[in-house]
Amino acid sequence: MEMTITFPDPLRIAEGTYLIRPLAQAPGAPVAMHLNSMVIQGAEPVIVDCGSARLRERWAEQVFSLVEPQDVRWIFLSHDDTDHTGNLELCLEMCPKATLVTSWYATERMSAEVQLPIDRQRWVGDGESFTAGDRRLVAVRPPTWDSPTTRGLYDTKTGVYWSSDAFGTPVLGLVDHVGDVPAEMLAESCMAFSSMLSPWHEIVDPVKFDTWVDRVATLDATVIVGAHGPQLTGSHIDLAIDRMRKLPASPVAPLPDQGTLDQILAMLQPA
Repeated sequence: MEMTITFPDPLRIAEGTYLIRPLAQAPGAPVAMHLNSMVIQGAEPVIVDCGSARLRERWAEQVFSLVEPQDVRWIFLSHDDTDHTGNLELCLEMCPKATLVTSWYATERMSAEVQLPIDRQRWVGDGESFTAGDRRLVAVRPPTWDSPTTRGLYDTKTGVYWSSDAFGTPVLGLVDHVGDVPAEMLAESCMAFSSMLSPWHEIVDPVKFDTWVDRVATLDATVIVGAHGPQLTGSHIDLAIDRMRKLPASPVAPLPDQGTLDQILAMLQPA
């Protein structure tokens, strides 16, 4: 089943900060999912996550329409899932002055498939920061994640927080802001996505989990955006934080099962 991929224009979410936001939808699926990356222009430009290899040509075209490859100084990986690392080798090749901001564990996990130049890496753990010219960027782990290497990225200059996979939601079509998603759908889809991303939420201590949500809440971010949903601003950030706090008490979201697969296969059979 080939997904339909649309590539809307990059979206400006803050001064010098743009969202690369391909939208993927499976045939017959009622909803679509974003596969976002981010570009920070600034004095020392940063590429935040490297997208899917399947989308390489259009992804690279959009990224490098915003910044010249020779100017890129930093490539930040939030974690090592393939929809975030698919064009990493291309970026390292095209951006010879760029340093890869990752972690030891992410490098170790990727080593079976790719040998990354050790002399072009900087290992930044949760809570640590680095300076990119005119701004300080802080690695802040989001409260939900599906990879042990996950770190979000907070830009102290613009207040943008890249939440990796957290705070995502399916959408009915292209939207610029989470406020454009119907409220009833949003309340259900955000919780379901968070549960599928982190099904371990059913075994966590709600009080301890709350302290992890606090780490994001106290950033006082102006924009929260991640790989799999539209941007959040203003009161929508507060609503998303409140929803996140309720996750430990929520049931684990059901996943498609063999019956669903049988239906899909039946749809693919010739009439």
